[in-house]
Amino acid sequence: MVDARPDVPESEPPTRFAPEPLRRKSEPASPLRSAVAYLARTFGPGEVGLGEVRSGAPGSPRLRGVALLSGTLASLVMILRLFVPQTVGMAEQGAGQQLLCSLGVRNLRPWGYTDFTNFIHPSWVPHQYFGEACGFTGSGEPVYSSQLLLLWLGKWLTPVLGWGPGLDTRAVGIVCCVVFGALVAGLVAALPGRKPFRVLIAALVTLVTADGVFADFFVSPYSEPAAILGTLALAVALLRYWNSGRPRWASVLMVVFAAAFTVSAMPQMVSWLPAVALALLWLPVGARRRASSARRRWQAFVMPAAAVVAIAGVAVAFLAVEPKRATEMNLYNAVFASILPDSPDPVADLKWLGLDRSFVTAVGSTMDSINSAVYNPHYPQFGEQINPGKIATFFATHPERLIGLGERGISALLTPELSDAGSYMADSGQGPGVKERRVPVVLGLYTAMKAAPVALLGLHLLTLLLGFAVAARRKSGIGRLAVVMVLGCWAQFWVVLILEGQPEIHRQMIVAGFVSALCVPLLVALVSILASKSTQPQSQPHVV
Repeated sequence: MVDARPDVPESEPPTRFAPEPLRRKSEPASPLRSAVAYLARTFGPGEVGLGEVRSGAPGSPRLRGVALLSGTLASLVMILRLFVPQTVGMAEQGAGQQLLCSLGVRNLRPWGYTDFTNFIHPSWVPHQYFGEACGFTGSGEPVYSSQLLLLWLGKWLTPVLGWGPGLDTRAVGIVCCVVFGALVAGLVAALPGRKPFRVLIAALVTLVTADGVFADFFVSPYSEPAAILGTLALAVALLRYWNSGRPRWASVLMVVFAAAFTVSAMPQMVSWLPAVALALLWLPVGARRRASSARRRWQAFVMPAAAVVAIAGVAVAFLAVEPKRATEMNLYNAVFASILPDSPDPVADLKWLGLDRSFVTAVGSTMDSINSAVYNPHYPQFGEQINPGKIATFFATHPERLIGLGERGISALLTPELSDAGSYMADSGQGPGVKERRVPVVLGLYTAMKAAPVALLGLHLLTLLLGFAVAARRKSGIGRLAVVMVLGCWAQFWVVLILEGQPEIHRQMIVAGFVSALCVPLLVALVSILASKSTQPQSQPHVV
Protein backbone atom coordinates (compact mmCIF):
# COMPACT_ATOMS: atom_id res chain seq x y z
CA MET A 1 0.00 0.00 0.00
CA VAL A 2 1.33 3.42 -0.94
CA ASP A 3 0.59 6.33 1.33
CA ALA A 4 2.18 9.62 2.24
CA ARG A 5 3.89 10.07 5.57
CA PRO A 6 1.28 11.39 8.04
CA ASP A 7 3.68 13.82 9.65
CA VAL A 8 4.94 15.40 6.40
CA PRO A 9 2.09 16.99 4.41
CA GLU A 10 2.27 16.39 0.67
CA SER A 11 1.68 20.10 0.14
CA GLU A 12 4.96 20.91 1.85
CA PRO A 13 7.74 18.97 0.08
CA PRO A 14 11.31 19.37 1.26
CA THR A 15 13.15 22.46 0.16
CA ARG A 16 16.71 22.50 -1.06
CA PHE A 17 18.62 25.74 -0.94
CA ALA A 18 21.51 26.49 -3.22
CA PRO A 19 23.41 29.76 -3.57
CA GLU A 20 21.94 32.08 -6.18
CA PRO A 21 24.20 32.59 -9.20
CA LEU A 22 26.25 35.72 -8.59
CA ARG A 23 27.07 36.31 -12.25
CA ARG A 24 26.05 35.26 -15.71
CA LYS A 25 28.12 32.55 -17.32
CA SER A 26 29.39 35.00 -19.91
CA GLU A 27 30.74 37.40 -17.29
CA PRO A 28 34.25 36.96 -15.90
CA ALA A 29 34.37 36.13 -12.20
CA SER A 30 35.94 38.83 -10.07
CA PRO A 31 37.95 37.75 -7.01
CA LEU A 32 35.31 39.27 -4.70
CA ARG A 33 32.45 37.45 -6.39
CA SER A 34 34.41 34.21 -6.36
CA ALA A 35 35.08 34.61 -2.64
CA VAL A 36 31.39 35.33 -1.92
CA ALA A 37 30.31 32.34 -3.99
CA TYR A 38 32.77 30.13 -2.12
CA LEU A 39 31.45 31.31 1.25
CA ALA A 40 27.87 30.74 0.07
CA ARG A 41 28.69 27.19 -1.03
CA THR A 42 30.59 26.47 2.17
CA PHE A 43 28.39 28.10 4.79
CA GLY A 44 25.04 28.27 3.00
CA PRO A 45 22.10 26.50 4.61
CA GLY A 46 21.92 23.77 1.97
CA GLU A 47 18.86 21.52 2.35
CA VAL A 48 16.23 22.78 4.75
CA GLY A 49 12.74 21.43 5.24
CA LEU A 50 12.24 17.69 5.22
CA GLY A 51 14.60 16.77 8.03
CA GLU A 52 13.28 19.70 10.00
CA VAL A 53 9.61 18.82 9.87
CA ARG A 54 9.79 15.06 9.84
CA SER A 55 10.40 14.14 13.44
CA GLY A 56 12.78 16.60 15.06
CA ALA A 57 15.23 13.76 15.67
CA PRO A 58 18.76 14.76 16.63
CA GLY A 59 19.97 13.65 13.24
CA SER A 60 22.65 11.26 12.03
CA PRO A 61 25.42 10.01 14.31
CA ARG A 62 27.79 12.27 12.41
CA LEU A 63 25.61 15.30 13.16
CA ARG A 64 25.42 14.31 16.81
CA GLY A 65 29.20 14.14 16.83
CA VAL A 66 29.48 17.63 15.34
CA ALA A 67 26.99 18.94 17.91
CA LEU A 68 28.89 17.32 20.79
CA LEU A 69 32.23 18.65 19.54
CA SER A 70 30.78 22.15 19.06
CA GLY A 71 29.34 22.15 22.59
CA THR A 72 32.60 20.93 24.10
CA LEU A 73 34.62 23.59 22.29
CA ALA A 74 32.14 26.30 23.32
CA SER A 75 32.49 25.28 26.98
CA LEU A 76 36.28 25.30 26.76
CA VAL A 77 36.31 28.66 25.01
CA MET A 78 34.14 30.19 27.74
CA ILE A 79 36.23 28.64 30.53
CA LEU A 80 39.47 29.90 28.99
CA ARG A 81 37.86 33.27 28.42
CA LEU A 82 36.88 33.61 32.11
CA PHE A 83 39.90 32.03 33.83
CA VAL A 84 42.98 32.46 31.60
CA PRO A 85 45.34 34.19 32.21
CA GLN A 86 43.44 35.29 35.33
CA THR A 87 39.90 35.14 36.65
CA VAL A 88 37.45 37.83 35.58
CA GLY A 89 33.87 38.36 36.67
CA MET A 90 31.38 40.94 37.90
CA ALA A 91 31.99 42.63 41.24
CA GLU A 92 29.15 42.32 43.74
CA GLN A 93 27.41 45.59 44.60
CA GLY A 94 25.47 44.36 47.61
CA ALA A 95 22.47 42.73 45.93
CA GLY A 96 24.09 39.28 45.75
CA GLN A 97 23.74 38.83 49.49
CA GLN A 98 19.95 38.84 49.09
CA LEU A 99 20.04 35.63 47.05
CA LEU A 100 23.05 33.73 48.37
CA CYS A 101 22.26 34.05 52.06
CA SER A 102 19.49 31.49 51.55
CA LEU A 103 22.28 28.95 50.85
CA GLY A 104 23.79 29.63 54.30
CA VAL A 105 26.87 31.52 53.12
CA ARG A 106 28.31 35.01 53.48
CA ASN A 107 30.84 36.85 51.37
CA LEU A 108 34.46 37.35 52.45
CA ARG A 109 34.96 40.95 51.38
CA PRO A 110 35.92 44.37 52.78
CA TRP A 111 33.27 46.34 54.63
CA GLY A 112 33.57 49.56 52.65
CA TYR A 113 31.25 49.74 49.62
CA THR A 114 33.90 51.18 47.31
CA ASP A 115 36.45 48.62 48.50
CA PHE A 116 34.36 45.55 47.69
CA THR A 117 32.87 46.87 44.43
CA ASN A 118 36.30 47.62 42.95
CA PHE A 119 37.19 43.90 42.77
CA ILE A 120 35.46 40.54 42.63
CA HIS A 121 35.48 38.55 45.87
CA PRO A 122 34.37 35.04 44.84
CA SER A 123 34.61 33.27 48.21
CA TRP A 124 31.40 32.78 50.21
CA VAL A 125 31.96 30.85 53.45
CA PRO A 126 29.40 28.92 55.53
CA HIS A 127 27.44 31.13 57.91
CA GLN A 128 24.41 30.57 60.12
CA TYR A 129 22.05 33.54 60.16
CA PHE A 130 20.39 34.37 63.48
CA GLY A 131 18.28 37.51 63.21
CA GLU A 132 20.76 39.04 60.76
CA ALA A 133 19.94 40.65 57.47
CA CYS A 134 19.14 37.80 55.10
CA GLY A 135 16.83 38.26 52.17
CA PHE A 136 15.73 41.43 50.44
CA THR A 137 17.35 44.58 51.79
CA GLY A 138 15.07 46.49 54.09
CA SER A 139 12.53 43.73 54.70
CA GLY A 140 14.35 40.41 55.01
CA GLU A 141 11.84 38.72 52.70
CA PRO A 142 13.27 35.66 50.91
CA VAL A 143 14.42 36.15 47.33
CA TYR A 144 13.76 33.40 44.79
CA SER A 145 15.25 32.83 41.36
CA SER A 146 16.04 29.91 39.07
CA GLN A 147 19.64 31.11 39.47
CA LEU A 148 19.57 29.25 42.80
CA LEU A 149 19.81 25.99 40.84
CA LEU A 150 23.10 27.10 39.26
CA LEU A 151 24.31 28.42 42.62
CA TRP A 152 23.47 25.11 44.31
CA LEU A 153 25.50 23.22 41.67
CA GLY A 154 28.35 25.69 42.22
CA LYS A 155 28.17 25.10 45.98
CA TRP A 156 28.45 21.35 45.40
CA LEU A 157 31.38 21.84 42.99
CA THR A 158 33.33 24.32 45.18
CA PRO A 159 34.96 21.80 47.59
CA VAL A 160 35.55 19.39 44.69
CA LEU A 161 37.74 22.02 43.03
CA GLY A 162 39.62 22.70 46.26
CA TRP A 163 38.16 26.11 47.04
CA GLY A 164 37.13 25.11 50.55
CA PRO A 165 33.68 24.85 52.15
CA GLY A 166 30.84 27.15 51.22
CA LEU A 167 30.45 28.51 47.71
CA ASP A 168 32.89 30.06 45.26
CA THR A 169 31.42 32.00 42.36
CA ARG A 170 34.27 30.72 40.19
CA ALA A 171 32.68 27.29 40.51
CA VAL A 172 29.36 28.83 39.51
CA GLY A 173 31.14 30.25 36.45
CA ILE A 174 32.33 26.77 35.48
CA VAL A 175 28.79 25.41 35.87
CA CYS A 176 27.50 28.18 33.62
CA CYS A 177 30.17 27.42 31.00
CA VAL A 178 29.25 23.72 30.97
CA VAL A 179 25.53 24.54 30.67
CA PHE A 180 26.32 26.97 27.88
CA GLY A 181 28.26 24.26 26.03
CA ALA A 182 25.31 21.88 26.34
CA LEU A 183 23.01 24.54 24.91
CA VAL A 184 25.37 25.16 21.98
CA ALA A 185 25.36 21.42 21.27
CA GLY A 186 21.56 21.47 21.34
CA LEU A 187 21.53 24.50 19.05
CA VAL A 188 23.75 22.80 16.46
CA ALA A 189 21.48 19.74 16.53
CA ALA A 190 18.28 21.81 16.27
CA LEU A 191 19.34 24.27 13.56
CA PRO A 192 18.42 23.51 9.95
CA GLY A 193 20.79 23.14 7.04
CA ARG A 194 24.25 21.79 6.49
CA LYS A 195 26.76 21.26 9.27
CA PRO A 196 29.04 24.24 8.39
CA PHE A 197 25.98 26.50 8.48
CA ARG A 198 24.94 25.20 11.90
CA VAL A 199 28.45 25.56 13.28
CA LEU A 200 28.75 29.11 11.91
CA ILE A 201 25.55 30.25 13.67
CA ALA A 202 26.58 28.51 16.91
CA ALA A 203 30.02 30.16 16.72
CA LEU A 204 28.40 33.60 16.34
CA VAL A 205 26.17 32.92 19.37
CA THR A 206 29.28 31.91 21.33
CA LEU A 207 31.06 35.10 20.25
CA VAL A 208 28.14 37.22 21.46
CA THR A 209 27.93 35.44 24.83
CA ALA A 210 31.71 35.61 25.33
CA ASP A 211 31.65 39.41 25.38
CA GLY A 212 32.59 40.63 28.85
CA VAL A 213 29.32 42.54 29.09
CA PHE A 214 27.53 39.18 29.46
CA ALA A 215 30.13 36.49 30.26
CA ASP A 216 31.45 38.30 33.35
CA PHE A 217 28.09 37.74 35.05
CA PHE A 218 28.84 34.00 35.06
CA VAL A 219 31.33 34.63 37.88
CA SER A 220 29.00 36.63 40.12
CA PRO A 221 26.16 36.17 42.62
CA TYR A 222 23.62 37.83 40.32
CA SER A 223 20.58 36.32 38.57
CA GLU A 224 21.54 37.43 35.05
CA PRO A 225 23.24 34.11 34.13
CA ALA A 226 19.94 32.25 34.63
CA ALA A 227 18.17 34.77 32.39
CA ILE A 228 20.86 34.59 29.68
CA LEU A 229 21.17 30.80 29.69
CA GLY A 230 17.40 30.44 30.02
CA THR A 231 16.89 32.57 26.91
CA LEU A 232 19.28 30.34 24.95
CA ALA A 233 17.58 27.21 26.33
CA LEU A 234 14.21 28.57 25.27
CA ALA A 235 15.52 29.22 21.75
CA VAL A 236 16.83 25.65 21.46
CA ALA A 237 13.62 24.16 22.87
CA LEU A 238 11.46 26.18 20.45
CA LEU A 239 13.53 25.08 17.46
CA ARG A 240 13.10 21.45 18.55
CA TYR A 241 9.39 22.06 19.02
CA TRP A 242 8.96 23.54 15.55
CA ASN A 243 11.15 20.84 14.02
CA SER A 244 8.71 18.16 15.15
CA GLY A 245 6.11 19.33 12.60
CA ARG A 246 3.30 18.93 15.13
CA PRO A 247 3.11 19.16 18.94
CA ARG A 248 4.67 16.19 20.73
CA TRP A 249 4.82 15.67 24.46
CA ALA A 250 8.62 15.61 24.62
CA SER A 251 9.12 18.82 22.61
CA VAL A 252 6.31 20.62 24.46
CA LEU A 253 7.77 19.65 27.84
CA MET A 254 11.18 20.96 26.76
CA VAL A 255 9.61 24.34 26.01
CA VAL A 256 7.73 24.33 29.33
CA PHE A 257 10.86 23.59 31.38
CA ALA A 258 13.00 26.11 29.48
CA ALA A 259 10.33 28.83 29.70
CA ALA A 260 9.68 28.15 33.40
CA PHE A 261 13.40 28.45 34.13
CA THR A 262 13.62 31.68 32.11
CA VAL A 263 10.60 33.54 33.51
CA SER A 264 11.59 32.65 37.08
CA ALA A 265 15.13 33.99 36.69
CA MET A 266 14.18 37.64 37.28
CA PRO A 267 10.79 39.38 37.65
CA GLN A 268 11.29 41.31 34.41
CA MET A 269 11.59 38.01 32.50
CA VAL A 270 7.88 37.36 33.08
CA SER A 271 7.34 39.86 30.25
CA TRP A 272 8.37 37.06 27.85
CA LEU A 273 5.13 35.17 28.53
CA PRO A 274 3.16 36.61 25.53
CA ALA A 275 6.06 35.85 23.16
CA VAL A 276 6.31 32.28 24.46
CA ALA A 277 2.54 31.83 24.07
CA LEU A 278 2.80 33.03 20.45
CA ALA A 279 5.67 30.62 19.83
CA LEU A 280 3.76 27.63 21.19
CA LEU A 281 0.54 28.41 19.31
CA TRP A 282 2.17 29.46 16.03
CA LEU A 283 2.71 25.91 14.80
CA PRO A 284 -0.66 24.45 15.90
CA VAL A 285 -2.66 27.01 13.88
CA GLY A 286 -1.31 25.53 10.66
CA ALA A 287 -1.10 22.00 12.01
CA ARG A 288 -4.77 22.10 13.00
CA ARG A 289 -5.81 22.79 9.43
CA ARG A 290 -3.68 19.91 8.15
CA ALA A 291 -4.71 17.44 10.84
CA SER A 292 -6.75 14.55 9.43
CA SER A 293 -8.10 13.10 12.65
CA ALA A 294 -9.76 14.40 15.80
CA ARG A 295 -6.85 13.10 17.87
CA ARG A 296 -4.33 15.11 15.89
CA ARG A 297 -6.50 18.21 16.04
CA TRP A 298 -6.65 17.77 19.81
CA GLN A 299 -2.87 17.40 20.02
CA ALA A 300 -2.38 20.40 17.75
CA PHE A 301 -4.17 22.75 20.13
CA VAL A 302 -4.66 21.29 23.59
CA MET A 303 -1.04 20.38 24.34
CA PRO A 304 0.39 23.82 23.45
CA ALA A 305 -2.51 25.58 25.18
CA ALA A 306 -1.92 23.49 28.31
CA ALA A 307 1.77 24.38 28.11
CA VAL A 308 0.94 28.11 27.96
CA VAL A 309 -1.29 27.73 31.03
CA ALA A 310 1.46 25.87 32.90
CA ILE A 311 4.09 28.52 32.09
CA ALA A 312 1.65 31.28 33.06
CA GLY A 313 1.07 29.48 36.36
CA VAL A 314 4.81 29.44 37.06
CA ALA A 315 5.03 33.15 36.21
CA VAL A 316 2.13 34.08 38.48
CA ALA A 317 3.53 31.98 41.34
CA PHE A 318 6.95 33.57 40.90
CA LEU A 319 5.51 37.09 41.00
CA ALA A 320 3.42 36.15 44.05
CA VAL A 321 6.56 35.34 46.08
CA GLU A 322 8.49 38.41 44.91
CA PRO A 323 9.39 40.51 47.96
CA LYS A 324 6.75 43.17 48.55
CA ARG A 325 9.55 45.57 49.37
CA ALA A 326 10.98 45.06 45.87
CA THR A 327 7.61 45.82 44.30
CA GLU A 328 7.30 48.97 46.42
CA MET A 329 10.80 50.12 45.41
CA ASN A 330 10.05 49.57 41.72
CA LEU A 331 6.83 51.58 41.95
CA TYR A 332 8.63 54.33 43.86
CA ASN A 333 11.34 54.50 41.20
CA ALA A 334 8.75 54.51 38.42
CA VAL A 335 7.04 57.58 39.93
CA PHE A 336 9.86 59.62 41.44
CA ALA A 337 12.76 58.60 39.18
CA SER A 338 10.97 58.15 35.83
CA ILE A 339 7.67 60.02 35.58
CA LEU A 340 8.27 63.17 37.61
CA PRO A 341 11.91 64.19 36.80
CA ASP A 342 11.14 64.75 33.11
CA SER A 343 7.64 66.06 33.62
CA PRO A 344 6.69 69.54 32.32
CA ASP A 345 4.27 69.82 35.24
CA PRO A 346 5.10 67.49 38.19
CA VAL A 347 2.25 68.83 40.32
CA ALA A 348 -0.28 67.98 37.59
CA ASP A 349 1.19 64.47 37.30
CA LEU A 350 0.95 64.00 41.07
CA LYS A 351 -2.69 65.03 40.91
CA TRP A 352 -3.34 62.54 38.09
CA LEU A 353 -1.69 59.80 40.16
CA GLY A 354 -3.83 60.72 43.18
CA LEU A 355 -0.89 61.88 45.29
CA ASP A 356 -0.56 64.97 47.45
CA ARG A 357 1.29 67.89 45.82
CA SER A 358 3.78 67.91 48.73
CA PHE A 359 5.44 64.88 47.15
CA VAL A 360 6.99 67.26 44.61
CA THR A 361 9.95 67.71 47.00
CA ALA A 362 10.90 64.04 46.39
CA VAL A 363 11.25 64.37 42.60
CA GLY A 364 14.39 62.55 41.43
CA SER A 365 14.86 60.67 44.70
CA THR A 366 15.08 56.99 45.62
CA MET A 367 13.75 55.40 48.78
CA ASP A 368 17.20 55.79 50.38
CA SER A 369 17.64 59.47 49.50
CA ILE A 370 17.66 62.23 52.08
CA ASN A 371 14.63 63.82 50.40
CA SER A 372 12.84 60.49 49.99
CA ALA A 373 9.05 60.54 49.97
CA VAL A 374 9.01 57.91 52.71
CA TYR A 375 9.55 60.77 55.18
CA ASN A 376 6.46 62.56 53.95
CA PRO A 377 3.52 62.20 56.39
CA HIS A 378 1.29 61.47 53.38
CA TYR A 379 3.41 58.48 52.30
CA PRO A 380 0.72 55.87 53.18
CA GLN A 381 -1.23 57.47 50.34
CA PHE A 382 1.45 56.21 47.94
CA GLY A 383 0.71 52.57 48.82
CA GLU A 384 -3.01 53.12 48.43
CA GLN A 385 -2.91 54.89 45.07
CA ILE A 386 0.04 53.49 43.15
CA ASN A 387 0.15 50.04 41.55
CA PRO A 388 1.57 48.60 38.31
CA GLY A 389 -1.74 49.03 36.51
CA LYS A 390 -1.90 52.73 37.33
CA ILE A 391 1.69 53.29 36.13
CA ALA A 392 0.91 51.52 32.85
CA THR A 393 -2.32 53.52 32.46
CA PHE A 394 -0.41 56.77 33.00
CA PHE A 395 1.95 56.07 30.13
CA ALA A 396 -0.90 54.79 27.96
CA THR A 397 -2.70 58.11 28.43
CA HIS A 398 0.51 60.15 28.06
CA PRO A 399 2.11 58.57 24.95
CA GLU A 400 4.32 61.61 24.36
CA ARG A 401 6.19 60.73 27.54
CA LEU A 402 7.10 57.32 26.12
CA ILE A 403 9.34 58.89 23.48
CA GLY A 404 11.79 60.36 25.97
CA LEU A 405 11.54 57.24 28.10
CA GLY A 406 12.38 55.05 25.11
CA GLU A 407 15.37 57.23 24.22
CA ARG A 408 16.77 56.84 27.72
CA GLY A 409 16.19 53.10 27.55
CA ILE A 410 18.03 52.74 24.24
CA SER A 411 20.90 54.84 25.60
CA ALA A 412 21.13 52.53 28.66
CA LEU A 413 20.98 49.41 26.48
CA LEU A 414 23.81 50.73 24.31
CA THR A 415 25.89 51.46 27.44
CA PRO A 416 25.94 47.98 28.95
CA GLU A 417 29.09 48.18 31.06
CA LEU A 418 28.57 48.60 34.80
CA SER A 419 31.21 51.25 35.40
CA ASP A 420 31.07 50.96 39.20
CA ALA A 421 31.82 47.21 39.29
CA GLY A 422 35.36 45.91 38.76
CA SER A 423 36.18 42.78 36.76
CA TYR A 424 39.33 41.44 38.47
CA MET A 425 40.27 39.87 41.79
CA ALA A 426 42.11 41.98 44.37
CA ASP A 427 45.37 40.02 43.89
CA SER A 428 45.29 40.24 40.08
CA GLY A 429 47.63 43.22 39.88
CA GLN A 430 44.94 45.29 38.17
CA GLY A 431 43.84 48.64 39.51
CA PRO A 432 40.60 49.27 41.42
CA GLY A 433 37.45 49.15 39.32
CA VAL A 434 39.25 48.13 36.10
CA LYS A 435 36.93 46.62 33.46
CA GLU A 436 38.19 43.81 31.27
CA ARG A 437 37.56 43.83 27.52
CA ARG A 438 38.94 40.54 26.24
CA VAL A 439 36.12 39.99 23.72
CA PRO A 440 34.64 43.46 23.10
CA VAL A 441 32.57 42.52 20.04
CA VAL A 442 29.16 43.52 21.37
CA LEU A 443 30.59 46.42 23.37
CA GLY A 444 32.25 47.77 20.22
CA LEU A 445 29.06 47.35 18.18
CA TYR A 446 26.94 49.13 20.79
CA THR A 447 29.51 51.91 21.20
CA ALA A 448 29.38 52.53 17.45
CA MET A 449 25.56 52.49 17.52
CA LYS A 450 25.50 55.23 20.17
CA ALA A 451 26.43 57.70 17.40
CA ALA A 452 23.08 56.83 15.75
CA PRO A 453 20.84 55.00 18.28
CA VAL A 454 18.17 54.52 15.63
CA ALA A 455 20.47 51.79 14.26
CA LEU A 456 19.38 49.54 17.16
CA LEU A 457 15.75 49.91 16.18
CA GLY A 458 16.75 49.24 12.59
CA LEU A 459 18.51 46.04 13.67
CA HIS A 460 15.37 44.87 15.47
CA LEU A 461 13.00 45.77 12.63
CA LEU A 462 15.19 44.12 10.00
CA THR A 463 15.39 40.94 12.07
CA LEU A 464 11.62 41.01 12.58
CA LEU A 465 10.78 41.56 8.91
CA LEU A 466 13.22 38.93 7.64
CA GLY A 467 11.93 36.55 10.31
CA PHE A 468 8.38 36.97 9.00
CA ALA A 469 9.64 36.50 5.44
CA VAL A 470 11.40 33.23 6.25
CA ALA A 471 8.48 32.02 8.39
CA ALA A 472 6.01 32.78 5.57
CA ARG A 473 8.01 30.66 3.15
CA ARG A 474 7.94 27.82 5.70
CA LYS A 475 11.61 27.16 5.16
CA SER A 476 12.74 27.03 8.73
CA GLY A 477 11.84 27.59 12.38
CA ILE A 478 14.61 30.20 12.39
CA GLY A 479 12.09 32.69 11.00
CA ARG A 480 9.65 32.09 13.85
CA LEU A 481 12.50 32.25 16.37
CA ALA A 482 13.62 35.65 15.07
CA VAL A 483 10.10 37.04 15.44
CA VAL A 484 9.70 35.64 18.96
CA MET A 485 13.09 36.94 20.09
CA VAL A 486 12.46 40.49 18.87
CA LEU A 487 8.95 40.63 20.35
CA GLY A 488 10.17 39.21 23.67
CA CYS A 489 13.00 41.76 23.74
CA TRP A 490 10.58 44.64 23.11
CA ALA A 491 8.22 43.44 25.85
CA GLN A 492 11.05 43.19 28.36
CA PHE A 493 12.49 46.57 27.31
CA TRP A 494 9.24 48.41 27.99
CA VAL A 495 8.41 46.53 31.19
CA VAL A 496 11.79 47.52 32.61
CA LEU A 497 11.33 51.16 31.59
CA ILE A 498 7.74 51.56 32.73
CA LEU A 499 7.58 49.41 35.86
CA GLU A 500 11.13 49.34 37.25
CA GLY A 501 12.23 52.97 36.85
CA GLN A 502 15.57 54.55 36.07
CA PRO A 503 17.90 53.55 38.96
CA GLU A 504 20.22 50.69 37.95
CA ILE A 505 18.74 50.81 34.45
CA HIS A 506 22.06 49.80 32.86
CA ARG A 507 22.07 46.49 34.71
CA GLN A 508 18.33 46.01 34.17
CA MET A 509 18.90 46.26 30.39
CA ILE A 510 21.61 43.57 30.28
CA VAL A 511 19.30 40.75 29.15
CA ALA A 512 17.54 42.96 26.59
CA GLY A 513 21.01 43.89 25.33
CA PHE A 514 21.93 40.22 25.06
CA VAL A 515 18.82 39.40 23.01
CA SER A 516 19.49 42.44 20.81
CA ALA A 517 23.01 41.16 20.16
CA LEU A 518 21.58 37.75 19.21
CA CYS A 519 19.88 39.52 16.30
CA VAL A 520 23.26 39.48 14.53
CA PRO A 521 23.59 35.65 14.25
CA LEU A 522 19.85 35.48 13.54
CA LEU A 523 20.28 37.94 10.66
CA VAL A 524 23.14 35.90 9.24
CA ALA A 525 20.93 32.80 9.25
CA LEU A 526 17.91 34.61 7.79
CA VAL A 527 19.85 36.33 5.02
CA SER A 528 21.58 33.05 4.12
CA ILE A 529 18.20 31.35 3.66
CA LEU A 530 16.53 34.20 1.80
CA ALA A 531 19.54 34.76 -0.48
CA SER A 532 19.63 31.10 -1.47
CA LYS A 533 17.84 29.70 -4.48
CA SER A 534 15.12 27.25 -3.50
CA THR A 535 13.84 24.35 -5.54
CA GLN A 536 10.80 22.26 -4.69
CA PRO A 537 11.37 18.64 -5.63
CA GLN A 538 8.28 16.45 -5.72
CA SER A 539 7.54 14.61 -2.51
CA GLN A 540 8.21 10.91 -2.50
CA PRO A 541 5.46 8.52 -1.39
CA HIS A 542 6.01 6.41 1.67
CA VAL A 543 5.44 2.68 1.44
CA VAL A 544 3.52 1.22 4.38
